[in-house]
Amino acid sequence: MKKIYCHILVVFPLVARPRNTHFKIFDYLYILQSLNSIKSMTLKEKVEQALDTLRPYLETDGGNVSVEEITADNVVRLKLLGACASCSMSIMTFKAGLEQAIKKAVPEITAVEAINLTDPDSPEATLPPVN
Repeated sequence: MKKIYCHILVVFPLVARPRNTHFKIFDYLYILQSLNSIKSMTLKEKVEQALDTLRPYLETDGGNVSVEEITADNVVRLKLLGACASCSMSIMTFKAGLEQAIKKAVPEITAVEAINLTDPDSPEATLPPVN
């Protein structure tokens, strides 16, 4: 039982518990179930979860992003929506924000591509609104 106890402390070091108490078997089973649910998430669910951390910022400027596909080689293809689709800063948003967030949260992903990045020199390119 001591080995299980130490394993839980390593996996969940921030678990707050009163001094001199031990995990009960039900606590251990609950933690295992939580870990299994994380492992059982599909690749697309993991990518969507990573994108959800950035969506509020995109939506503030009238934009969004959608996952168009994940290839067999674990390449994510994204489509920028709304104001992000025509923004001259979309390359920066994509590289520094979306791509990095996905690769950090989902290490299985080998590459992230945007299917509709706007060239900053394009006459259709717009600047994000100033708030």
